[in-house]
Amino acid sequence: MEIFEQVTPTPWQFGGMVFGLAVYAIAWTWGGRPERLGAGLLLMVTLLAEFTYRWQVDGFYPAGLAQDGVRLLVFGWLCFRLDRWWLFPMTAAHALIVLAFVLRYADPSLSQNALAAALVGLGYLVDLSLLLGVVERWLAGEPAAGPAAWARANRADRQSAA
Repeated sequence: MEIFEQVTPTPWQFGGMVFGLAVYAIAWTWGGRPERLGAGLLLMVTLLAEFTYRWQVDGFYPAGLAQDGVRLLVFGWLCFRLDRWWLFPMTAAHALIVLAFVLRYADPSLSQNALAAALVGLGYLVDLSLLLGVVERWLAGEPAAGPAAWARANRADRQSAA
């Protein structure tokens, strides 16, 4: 039983990681509160995955399944709590990611390359959903959460000082 494996990312995986980090920065800078929440959660899981993607048990990645399962639950819950359309395709993509892991566990003859291709493609869909959510918020004329939060904090400081 091999637990750690040296994995070299493909250009698509590396490009997906760079694209994802750029989207998270854009969502954090110009997104509203829901977009910032999504970017923060996705960034935390991305950073955690950098440590756990090598954990392999007999060709399976239980840490990846656990991380994506938690993301599915969180984004599924946010679908019903927030009024943003981009949460629905993001949740659907996470459901397909979890399904891909389950199918790999159920049928070990399914190659690791097939799982990796599904994860990369659906990862792009997740990041694109968040990016389009930021664009939609910007087109609607909503202010970004960052400057609005600083403005509220400054008003609160002035009111408490007076």
